[in-house]
Amino acid sequence: MERPLCRIDSALVRQSLPREDNVNNTSLNENIFFSPQKQTLFLQVSNALSQLISEEKWTPGEMLPSETELAKEFSVSQGTMRRALNLLVEKGILIRRQGRGTFVSDFKRNEKLFQRRYVKFVPDDPLTDEALPTTSKLLFFVKVSPPLEIQNKLCLEPQDMVIHAGRALLASSGLVTFDEIWASETVFSKLTEENLMKHEEKLLYSFYQSELGVSIGRVEETIKAALLPSNLCFMFKLPDPTPVIEINRLAYSVNDKPIEYRHQLCVTRKYHYTVSGQFEDNVEF
Repeated sequence: MERPLCRIDSALVRQSLPREDNVNNTSLNENIFFSPQKQTLFLQVSNALSQLISEEKWTPGEMLPSETELAKEFSVSQGTMRRALNLLVEKGILIRRQGRGTFVSDFKRNEKLFQRRYVKFVPDDPLTDEALPTTSKLLFFVKVSPPLEIQNKLCLEPQDMVIHAGRALLASSGLVTFDEIWASETVFSKLTEENLMKHEEKLLYSFYQSELGVSIGRVEETIKAALLPSNLCFMFKLPDPTPVIEINRLAYSVNDKPIEYRHQLCVTRKYHYTVSGQFEDNVEF
């Protein structure tokens, strides 16, 4: 059955946005650091578009109306709409194809693109070692009350429940990463032990979007040196201690709400963490 189209409530949108001629020229940085309550118009439009995408007004892979049509719908100038769209393109929520239009990011259709964006742990020698782990082993999957740290990170209440899962990702050389995942049960209601074990998508965020209907808009990471716990060293026949890179990643939804927290331990014997200075927009449809 086809889903009914969701139309933009133009009047409601216009009411929520200030008149364009009343908006000052305060810079983005000034708004963020000095006067967050006076958000610039293009940021408000960008947030409104993000909300519509999260509500599936436009689904992954779908083309948005033209810049001109959107500007008219939101009662803003074309320049304001262009800045709002550009911001969503920079975040990876939208993808722009020259001469074709602007599309909602489809992780599954463009996995290689999003691997470059999110997969930072890569082999020292790509000719001999796999670019991505080839085997996933689910170590545990439970629904629990979140500890205080996870409550704070995911903005949850004590009575809320989370999915807590642990996975070992392996290549032919052995353990590559241990992933400990904390996900809001409300947001990830379709996540099960079975589909987490058996999903075909190489990128977990692609699985989230295509199978669970959850799109990741951005992530924040902290990285430091650590040691692999002794029980994991024993389980995967590694020296104890084994040095690892510890990555803590907080993932946000398209409308910028924290929904998943991941604690990742990365074995550096044949892999390293890489940082790219530019997000390449090289997409195939």
